Amino acid sequence: MKHLHILISLILLINLNLLSATNLDINTIPISNTAISDLNEPAIFDLVITNNQDSDNFEIYSLVGVDIEPDSFTINSQQTKTIRISAMPQKALLSKKGFFTFEYIIKDSEEDIQKKTLTLNVADLESSFDITFANINPNSNTIQVSIKNRISKDFKNLNLEFSSAFFEQKETLTLESLEIKEIEIQLDKEKIKPLEAGSYLTNTKIKYQDKSATKEAMINFLEKEDLYSSESSSGLIKKRQEIIRHNVGNVKKSVSIRIEKNLITALFTNFNIEPTKSGFKGFGRYYIWEKELVSNEELKIISTTNWFYPVFIFLLIFGIIYLSKKSSTNHLTLNKNVSFVKTKGGQFALKVTLRIKAKNHITKIRLIDKLPPLVKLYERFGAIPPNEIDLTNHRLSWEIDSLNKGEERVFSYIIYSKIGVIGRFELPSARAVYERDGKLKDTNSNRAFYINEKRN
Repeated sequence: MKHLHILISLILLINLNLLSATNLDINTIPISNTAISDLNEPAIFDLVITNNQDSDNFEIYSLVGVDIEPDSFTINSQQTKTIRISAMPQKALLSKKGFFTFEYIIKDSEEDIQKKTLTLNVADLESSFDITFANINPNSNTIQVSIKNRISKDFKNLNLEFSSAFFEQKETLTLESLEIKEIEIQLDKEKIKPLEAGSYLTNTKIKYQDKSATKEAMINFLEKEDLYSSESSSGLIKKRQEIIRHNVGNVKKSVSIRIEKNLITALFTNFNIEPTKSGFKGFGRYYIWEKELVSNEELKIISTTNWFYPVFIFLLIFGIIYLSKKSSTNHLTLNKNVSFVKTKGGQFALKVTLRIKAKNHITKIRLIDKLPPLVKLYERFGAIPPNEIDLTNHRLSWEIDSLNKGEERVFSYIIYSKIGVIGRFELPSARAVYERDGKLKDTNSNRAFYINEKRN
Protein backbone atom coordinates (compact mmCIF):
# COMPACT_ATOMS: atom_id res chain seq x y z
CA MET A 1 0.00 0.00 0.00
CA LYS A 2 2.86 2.36 0.79
CA HIS A 3 4.39 1.84 -2.67
CA LEU A 4 1.00 2.33 -4.26
CA HIS A 5 0.53 5.64 -2.46
CA ILE A 6 3.92 6.89 -3.76
CA LEU A 7 3.07 5.81 -7.29
CA ILE A 8 -0.26 7.65 -7.20
CA SER A 9 1.47 10.79 -5.95
CA LEU A 10 3.99 10.66 -8.80
CA ILE A 11 1.21 10.24 -11.34
CA LEU A 12 -0.65 13.22 -9.91
CA LEU A 13 2.51 15.37 -10.14
CA ILE A 14 3.07 14.36 -13.75
CA ASN A 15 -0.54 15.10 -14.63
CA LEU A 16 -0.32 18.49 -13.00
CA ASN A 17 2.64 19.38 -15.23
CA LEU A 18 0.69 18.32 -18.28
CA LEU A 19 -2.31 20.49 -17.46
CA SER A 20 -2.81 23.80 -19.19
CA ALA A 21 -2.10 26.98 -17.26
CA THR A 22 -4.60 29.42 -15.79
CA ASN A 23 -4.71 32.93 -17.20
CA LEU A 24 -3.95 34.99 -14.09
CA ASP A 25 -1.69 37.99 -13.50
CA ILE A 26 -0.17 37.71 -10.00
CA ASN A 27 1.82 40.37 -8.14
CA THR A 28 3.24 39.53 -4.69
CA ILE A 29 3.56 42.10 -1.86
CA PRO A 30 5.28 40.89 1.34
CA ILE A 31 3.53 42.09 4.51
CA SER A 32 5.61 40.10 6.96
CA ASN A 33 7.85 37.61 5.20
CA THR A 34 9.02 35.91 8.42
CA ALA A 35 7.49 32.86 10.03
CA ILE A 36 8.40 32.73 13.76
CA SER A 37 8.62 29.12 14.86
CA ASP A 38 8.20 29.36 18.65
CA LEU A 39 5.30 31.85 18.28
CA ASN A 40 3.63 29.72 15.62
CA GLU A 41 3.21 32.89 13.53
CA PRO A 42 3.10 32.50 9.74
CA ALA A 43 4.51 34.79 7.09
CA ILE A 44 1.96 37.14 5.52
CA PHE A 45 1.72 38.11 1.84
CA ASP A 46 -0.73 40.03 -0.32
CA LEU A 47 -1.40 38.46 -3.74
CA VAL A 48 -2.75 41.05 -6.18
CA ILE A 49 -4.47 38.84 -8.79
CA THR A 50 -6.11 39.88 -12.06
CA ASN A 51 -8.41 37.23 -13.60
CA ASN A 52 -8.05 37.29 -17.41
CA GLN A 53 -10.44 34.35 -17.90
CA ASP A 54 -14.01 33.50 -16.90
CA SER A 55 -15.20 33.97 -13.32
CA ASP A 56 -14.12 31.02 -11.28
CA ASN A 57 -13.26 29.57 -7.90
CA PHE A 58 -9.55 28.92 -7.37
CA GLU A 59 -7.57 26.71 -5.02
CA ILE A 60 -4.12 27.63 -3.69
CA TYR A 61 -1.72 25.16 -2.10
CA SER A 62 1.87 23.95 -1.87
CA LEU A 63 3.36 20.47 -2.24
CA VAL A 64 6.63 21.24 -0.36
CA GLY A 65 5.52 21.35 3.26
CA VAL A 66 4.10 24.89 3.58
CA ASP A 67 0.52 25.40 4.76
CA ILE A 68 -1.27 28.26 2.95
CA GLU A 69 -4.44 29.94 4.25
CA PRO A 70 -6.99 30.63 2.86
CA ASP A 71 -6.78 27.64 0.55
CA SER A 72 -9.39 28.92 -1.93
CA PHE A 73 -10.91 32.13 -3.32
CA THR A 74 -13.22 33.43 -6.04
CA ILE A 75 -12.45 36.10 -8.63
CA ASN A 76 -14.80 37.37 -11.31
CA SER A 77 -13.76 37.74 -14.94
CA GLN A 78 -11.45 40.76 -15.57
CA GLN A 79 -11.51 41.51 -11.85
CA THR A 80 -8.39 42.49 -9.85
CA LYS A 81 -8.51 41.29 -6.27
CA THR A 82 -6.07 41.33 -3.35
CA ILE A 83 -5.88 38.03 -1.50
CA ARG A 84 -4.02 38.11 1.82
CA ILE A 85 -2.52 34.71 2.54
CA SER A 86 -0.53 33.22 5.41
CA ALA A 87 2.30 30.79 4.76
CA MET A 88 3.43 28.58 7.62
CA PRO A 89 6.19 26.00 7.12
CA GLN A 90 5.52 22.58 8.59
CA LYS A 91 7.58 21.17 11.47
CA ALA A 92 10.39 19.74 9.33
CA LEU A 93 11.03 23.14 7.71
CA LEU A 94 10.74 25.15 10.94
CA SER A 95 13.89 23.55 12.30
CA LYS A 96 15.95 25.21 9.55
CA LYS A 97 16.45 28.95 10.18
CA GLY A 98 16.91 31.45 7.37
CA PHE A 99 15.42 32.31 3.98
CA PHE A 100 14.10 29.75 1.52
CA THR A 101 12.01 29.88 -1.64
CA PHE A 102 9.14 27.48 -2.29
CA GLU A 103 6.67 26.86 -5.10
CA TYR A 104 2.91 27.20 -4.72
CA ILE A 105 0.08 26.28 -7.14
CA ILE A 106 -3.16 28.02 -8.08
CA LYS A 107 -5.77 25.74 -9.71
CA ASP A 108 -9.12 26.67 -11.26
CA SER A 109 -12.26 24.55 -11.54
CA GLU A 110 -11.13 23.15 -14.90
CA GLU A 111 -8.01 21.73 -13.24
CA ASP A 112 -5.83 24.29 -15.06
CA ILE A 113 -2.93 25.38 -12.91
CA GLN A 114 -0.43 28.20 -12.52
CA LYS A 115 2.82 27.90 -10.55
CA LYS A 116 4.52 30.77 -8.67
CA THR A 117 7.16 31.08 -5.98
CA LEU A 118 7.38 32.81 -2.59
CA THR A 119 10.41 33.53 -0.42
CA LEU A 120 10.03 33.57 3.35
CA ASN A 121 12.28 33.67 6.39
CA VAL A 122 12.13 31.14 9.21
CA ALA A 123 13.19 32.54 12.58
CA ASP A 124 12.64 32.06 16.28
CA LEU A 125 12.28 34.64 19.04
CA GLU A 126 16.01 34.65 19.87
CA SER A 127 17.26 35.08 16.31
CA SER A 128 14.77 37.89 15.64
CA PHE A 129 16.88 40.42 17.60
CA ASP A 130 20.43 41.71 17.80
CA ILE A 131 21.40 43.14 21.18
CA THR A 132 24.71 45.04 21.37
CA PHE A 133 26.30 46.62 24.43
CA ALA A 134 28.73 49.54 24.30
CA ASN A 135 32.00 49.43 26.26
CA ILE A 136 31.76 50.35 29.94
CA ASN A 137 33.84 53.35 30.91
CA PRO A 138 34.69 53.35 34.62
CA ASN A 139 33.82 57.06 34.77
CA SER A 140 30.37 56.61 33.24
CA ASN A 141 27.10 56.14 35.09
CA THR A 142 25.23 54.53 32.19
CA ILE A 143 25.83 52.20 29.27
CA GLN A 144 24.28 52.34 25.81
CA VAL A 145 22.42 49.25 24.56
CA SER A 146 21.29 48.81 20.95
CA ILE A 147 18.30 46.55 20.19
CA LYS A 148 17.68 45.74 16.52
CA ASN A 149 14.60 44.04 15.09
CA ARG A 150 16.06 41.78 12.38
CA ILE A 151 12.76 40.70 10.81
CA SER A 152 9.83 42.34 9.02
CA LYS A 153 7.38 42.12 11.94
CA ASP A 154 6.21 44.65 14.51
CA PHE A 155 6.66 43.74 18.19
CA LYS A 156 4.40 45.51 20.71
CA ASN A 157 4.90 45.18 24.46
CA LEU A 158 8.26 43.46 24.09
CA ASN A 159 9.72 42.75 27.55
CA LEU A 160 13.48 42.68 28.06
CA GLU A 161 15.35 41.76 31.26
CA PHE A 162 19.05 42.70 31.28
CA SER A 163 21.41 41.14 33.81
CA SER A 164 25.19 41.17 34.32
CA ALA A 165 27.84 41.85 36.91
CA PHE A 166 27.28 45.59 36.33
CA PHE A 167 23.50 46.04 36.27
CA GLU A 168 20.00 44.59 36.56
CA GLN A 169 17.26 46.33 34.57
CA LYS A 170 13.89 45.63 32.89
CA GLU A 171 12.53 47.42 29.84
CA THR A 172 9.25 47.27 27.89
CA LEU A 173 9.26 48.71 24.40
CA THR A 174 7.81 48.52 20.89
CA LEU A 175 9.96 47.62 17.91
CA GLU A 176 8.66 48.11 14.41
CA SER A 177 9.82 46.09 11.46
CA LEU A 178 13.65 46.28 11.11
CA GLU A 179 13.79 49.13 13.65
CA ILE A 180 16.82 49.87 15.85
CA LYS A 181 16.39 51.43 19.28
CA GLU A 182 18.99 52.54 21.76
CA ILE A 183 18.40 52.69 25.49
CA GLU A 184 20.48 53.62 28.52
CA ILE A 185 21.01 51.26 31.41
CA GLN A 186 22.06 52.54 34.81
CA LEU A 187 25.32 51.07 36.12
CA ASP A 188 25.60 49.79 39.66
CA LYS A 189 28.71 51.57 40.97
CA GLU A 190 28.96 49.34 44.03
CA LYS A 191 29.09 46.23 41.86
CA ILE A 192 31.73 47.78 39.63
CA LYS A 193 34.23 48.69 42.38
CA PRO A 194 35.75 45.19 42.93
CA LEU A 195 35.75 44.23 39.23
CA GLU A 196 38.86 44.07 37.06
CA ALA A 197 39.02 45.21 33.48
CA GLY A 198 38.13 42.61 30.86
CA SER A 199 35.22 40.93 29.10
CA TYR A 200 32.05 39.89 30.94
CA LEU A 201 28.97 37.87 29.96
CA THR A 202 25.54 39.51 29.86
CA ASN A 203 22.13 37.82 29.62
CA THR A 204 19.04 39.33 28.07
CA LYS A 205 15.73 37.54 28.64
CA ILE A 206 13.24 38.25 25.85
CA LYS A 207 9.54 37.84 26.66
CA TYR A 208 6.82 38.21 24.04
CA GLN A 209 3.25 37.04 24.45
CA ASP A 210 3.59 33.76 26.37
CA LYS A 211 7.01 32.82 24.94
CA SER A 212 10.53 33.65 26.10
CA ALA A 213 14.12 33.29 24.95
CA THR A 214 17.57 34.24 26.25
CA LYS A 215 20.39 35.94 24.36
CA GLU A 216 23.97 36.12 25.56
CA ALA A 217 26.51 38.78 24.67
CA MET A 218 29.94 39.96 25.79
CA ILE A 219 30.58 43.35 27.31
CA ASN A 220 33.98 45.07 27.69
CA PHE A 221 34.98 46.81 30.92
CA LEU A 222 37.66 49.34 29.99
CA GLU A 223 40.80 50.01 31.96
CA LYS A 224 40.91 53.15 34.03
CA GLU A 225 44.39 53.84 32.71
CA ASP A 226 43.79 55.24 29.27
CA LEU A 227 46.09 57.34 27.06
CA TYR A 228 45.17 59.30 23.94
CA SER A 229 47.95 59.89 21.38
CA SER A 230 47.97 61.94 18.19
CA GLU A 231 50.51 63.21 15.68
CA SER A 232 50.07 65.73 12.87
CA SER A 233 52.26 67.81 10.57
CA SER A 234 51.76 70.70 8.17
CA GLY A 235 53.67 73.19 6.04
CA LEU A 236 56.61 72.95 3.64
CA ILE A 237 58.92 75.94 4.03
CA LYS A 238 57.87 76.28 7.67
CA LYS A 239 57.11 72.72 8.75
CA ARG A 240 55.12 72.26 11.97
CA GLN A 241 54.90 68.90 13.77
CA GLU A 242 52.56 68.42 16.73
CA ILE A 243 52.67 65.39 19.06
CA ILE A 244 50.17 64.97 21.90
CA ARG A 245 49.96 62.53 24.79
CA HIS A 246 46.71 63.01 26.75
CA ASN A 247 45.81 61.06 29.88
CA VAL A 248 42.08 60.37 29.54
CA GLY A 249 42.15 57.78 32.33
CA ASN A 250 41.71 58.31 36.04
CA VAL A 251 45.19 57.32 37.28
CA LYS A 252 48.60 58.91 36.85
CA LYS A 253 50.38 57.90 33.67
CA SER A 254 54.09 58.29 32.79
CA VAL A 255 54.58 59.22 29.14
CA SER A 256 57.51 59.94 26.86
CA ILE A 257 57.87 61.58 23.43
CA ARG A 258 60.92 61.08 21.20
CA ILE A 259 61.77 63.11 18.09
CA GLU A 260 64.74 62.48 15.79
CA LYS A 261 66.22 64.99 13.32
CA ASN A 262 69.21 64.86 10.98
CA LEU A 263 72.05 67.28 11.75
CA ILE A 264 71.05 69.81 9.08
CA THR A 265 67.36 69.81 10.01
CA ALA A 266 68.26 70.15 13.68
CA LEU A 267 69.99 73.49 12.98
CA PHE A 268 66.72 75.08 11.89
CA THR A 269 64.36 73.39 14.38
CA ASN A 270 63.02 74.69 17.67
CA PHE A 271 60.50 73.36 20.23
CA ASN A 272 57.79 74.90 22.38
CA ILE A 273 59.16 73.01 25.43
CA GLU A 274 62.78 72.23 26.18
CA PRO A 275 63.46 68.47 26.02
CA THR A 276 64.18 66.48 29.15
CA LYS A 277 67.21 64.98 27.46
CA SER A 278 68.87 65.10 24.04
CA GLY A 279 71.92 63.68 22.30
CA PHE A 280 73.55 62.59 19.07
CA LYS A 281 72.84 59.36 17.23
CA GLY A 282 74.85 58.67 14.07
CA PHE A 283 74.35 61.60 11.71
CA GLY A 284 71.40 62.96 13.63
CA ARG A 285 70.10 64.22 16.95
CA TYR A 286 67.37 62.89 19.23
CA TYR A 287 65.19 64.73 21.75
CA ILE A 288 63.19 63.14 24.57
CA TRP A 289 60.41 64.59 26.75
CA GLU A 290 59.26 62.68 29.85
CA LYS A 291 56.43 63.59 32.19
CA GLU A 292 53.97 62.04 34.63
CA LEU A 293 50.46 63.14 33.71
CA VAL A 294 47.54 63.38 36.09
CA SER A 295 43.99 62.78 34.91
CA ASN A 296 42.97 64.92 31.92
CA GLU A 297 46.49 66.39 31.61
CA GLU A 298 48.36 66.40 28.32
CA LEU A 299 51.91 66.77 27.06
CA LYS A 300 51.99 68.69 23.76
CA ILE A 301 55.25 69.06 21.86
CA ILE A 302 55.37 71.40 18.86
CA SER A 303 58.40 71.11 16.61
CA THR A 304 58.93 73.94 14.09
CA THR A 305 61.49 73.66 11.29
CA ASN A 306 61.93 76.94 9.39
CA TRP A 307 63.54 76.43 5.98
CA PHE A 308 62.99 80.03 4.82
CA TYR A 309 66.51 81.35 5.51
CA PRO A 310 68.46 78.32 4.23
CA VAL A 311 66.30 78.22 1.09
CA PHE A 312 66.80 81.96 0.57
CA ILE A 313 70.57 81.64 1.04
CA PHE A 314 70.67 78.67 -1.33
CA LEU A 315 68.76 80.56 -4.03
CA LEU A 316 71.01 83.58 -3.56
CA ILE A 317 74.18 81.50 -3.91
CA PHE A 318 72.71 79.70 -6.88
CA GLY A 319 71.89 83.03 -8.55
CA ILE A 320 75.38 84.35 -7.97
CA ILE A 321 76.95 81.21 -9.37
CA TYR A 322 74.58 81.29 -12.33
CA LEU A 323 75.31 84.91 -13.17
CA SER A 324 79.03 84.40 -12.68
CA LYS A 325 78.98 81.38 -14.94
CA LYS A 326 76.92 83.20 -17.52
CA SER A 327 79.33 86.13 -17.44
CA SER A 328 82.30 83.85 -17.83
CA THR A 329 80.79 82.33 -20.94
CA ASN A 330 81.02 85.69 -22.76
CA HIS A 331 84.20 85.38 -24.75
CA LEU A 332 84.30 89.04 -25.73
CA THR A 333 83.39 92.48 -24.43
CA LEU A 334 81.53 95.03 -26.52
CA ASN A 335 81.34 98.68 -25.44
CA LYS A 336 79.52 101.52 -27.14
CA ASN A 337 80.03 105.24 -26.46
CA VAL A 338 79.03 108.45 -28.16
CA SER A 339 80.54 111.96 -28.31
CA PHE A 340 79.45 115.32 -29.74
CA VAL A 341 80.92 116.45 -33.06
CA LYS A 342 81.07 120.15 -33.93
CA THR A 343 80.10 120.86 -37.56
CA LYS A 344 80.61 123.96 -39.73
CA GLY A 345 76.94 124.24 -40.49
CA GLY A 346 75.94 123.97 -36.81
CA GLN A 347 74.13 120.71 -37.37
CA PHE A 348 73.64 118.20 -34.51
CA ALA A 349 76.19 115.41 -35.00
CA LEU A 350 77.49 112.53 -32.90
CA LYS A 351 80.41 110.17 -33.22
CA VAL A 352 79.61 106.56 -32.31
CA THR A 353 82.53 104.35 -31.24
CA LEU A 354 82.35 100.55 -30.86
CA ARG A 355 85.15 98.69 -29.02
CA ILE A 356 85.29 94.92 -29.28
CA LYS A 357 87.88 92.92 -27.31
CA ALA A 358 88.27 89.12 -27.29
CA LYS A 359 88.65 87.25 -23.96
CA ASN A 360 89.41 84.05 -25.85
CA HIS A 361 90.14 83.14 -29.43
CA ILE A 362 86.93 83.53 -31.49
CA THR A 363 86.11 83.35 -35.21
CA LYS A 364 83.54 84.51 -37.76
CA ILE A 365 82.60 87.69 -35.90
CA ARG A 366 79.79 89.84 -37.22
CA LEU A 367 79.33 93.23 -35.53
CA ILE A 368 75.89 94.80 -36.00
CA ASP A 369 74.74 98.25 -34.92
CA LYS A 370 71.39 99.93 -35.51
CA LEU A 371 70.93 103.62 -36.30
CA PRO A 372 68.35 105.58 -34.32
CA PRO A 373 65.46 107.05 -36.34
CA LEU A 374 65.48 110.60 -37.75
CA VAL A 375 69.27 110.69 -38.25
CA LYS A 376 71.50 110.43 -41.29
CA LEU A 377 74.80 108.63 -41.75
CA TYR A 378 77.93 110.65 -42.61
CA GLU A 379 79.78 109.08 -45.55
CA ARG A 380 83.16 109.14 -43.82
CA PHE A 381 84.06 106.35 -41.33
CA GLY A 382 86.88 105.44 -39.00
CA ALA A 383 89.81 103.22 -39.91
CA ILE A 384 87.55 100.26 -40.72
CA PRO A 385 84.45 101.01 -42.83
CA PRO A 386 81.31 98.79 -42.53
CA ASN A 387 81.06 95.75 -44.78
CA GLU A 388 77.36 96.42 -45.19
CA ILE A 389 75.25 99.58 -44.97
CA ASP A 390 71.50 98.89 -44.89
CA LEU A 391 69.79 102.30 -44.84
CA THR A 392 66.37 100.75 -45.32
CA ASN A 393 66.64 98.91 -42.02
CA HIS A 394 68.98 101.51 -40.45
CA ARG A 395 71.71 98.96 -39.84
CA LEU A 396 75.52 98.78 -40.16
CA SER A 397 77.60 95.60 -39.99
CA TRP A 398 81.31 94.68 -39.92
CA GLU A 399 82.79 91.25 -40.67
CA ILE A 400 85.87 90.01 -38.77
CA ASP A 401 87.50 86.69 -39.57
CA SER A 402 88.93 86.08 -36.10
CA LEU A 403 90.23 87.68 -32.95
CA ASN A 404 92.92 86.29 -30.69
CA LYS A 405 92.77 86.38 -26.92
CA GLY A 406 93.23 89.99 -25.76
CA GLU A 407 92.96 91.44 -29.31
CA GLU A 408 90.87 94.60 -29.67
CA ARG A 409 89.25 96.39 -32.64
CA VAL A 410 87.72 99.86 -32.78
CA PHE A 411 84.98 100.91 -35.20
CA SER A 412 83.40 104.34 -35.53
CA TYR A 413 80.93 106.33 -37.60
CA ILE A 414 79.20 109.70 -37.50
CA ILE A 415 75.46 110.41 -37.52
CA TYR A 416 73.84 113.84 -37.86
CA SER A 417 70.47 115.49 -37.94
CA LYS A 418 69.31 118.71 -39.54
CA ILE A 419 66.65 118.91 -36.85
CA GLY A 420 67.88 120.26 -33.59
CA VAL A 421 67.87 117.73 -30.74
CA ILE A 422 67.37 118.96 -27.19
CA GLY A 423 67.59 116.73 -24.11
CA ARG A 424 68.46 113.03 -23.88
CA PHE A 425 69.37 111.26 -27.11
CA GLU A 426 69.62 107.48 -26.66
CA LEU A 427 71.18 104.91 -29.02
CA PRO A 428 70.30 101.20 -29.08
CA SER A 429 72.73 98.41 -28.07
CA ALA A 430 75.13 96.96 -30.62
CA ARG A 431 75.38 93.19 -31.08
CA ALA A 432 78.26 90.83 -31.89
CA VAL A 433 77.64 87.30 -33.22
CA TYR A 434 80.59 84.86 -33.30
CA GLU A 435 81.71 81.24 -33.15
CA ARG A 436 83.55 79.55 -30.29
CA ASP A 437 84.36 75.82 -30.25
CA GLY A 438 81.98 75.27 -33.16
CA LYS A 439 79.04 76.90 -31.29
CA LEU A 440 77.29 80.13 -32.24
CA LYS A 441 77.25 82.78 -29.48
CA ASP A 442 76.34 86.43 -29.16
CA THR A 443 77.06 89.44 -26.92
CA ASN A 444 75.24 92.77 -26.60
CA SER A 445 76.80 96.12 -25.77
CA ASN A 446 75.61 98.79 -23.38
CA ARG A 447 73.00 101.38 -24.44
CA ALA A 448 74.71 104.71 -25.14
CA PHE A 449 73.09 108.13 -24.72
CA TYR A 450 73.94 111.85 -25.12
CA ILE A 451 72.33 114.82 -23.35
CA ASN A 452 72.17 117.97 -25.49
CA GLU A 453 71.45 121.19 -23.68
CA LYS A 454 70.00 124.16 -25.59
CA ARG A 455 72.67 126.72 -26.46
CA ASN A 456 72.08 130.50 -26.54
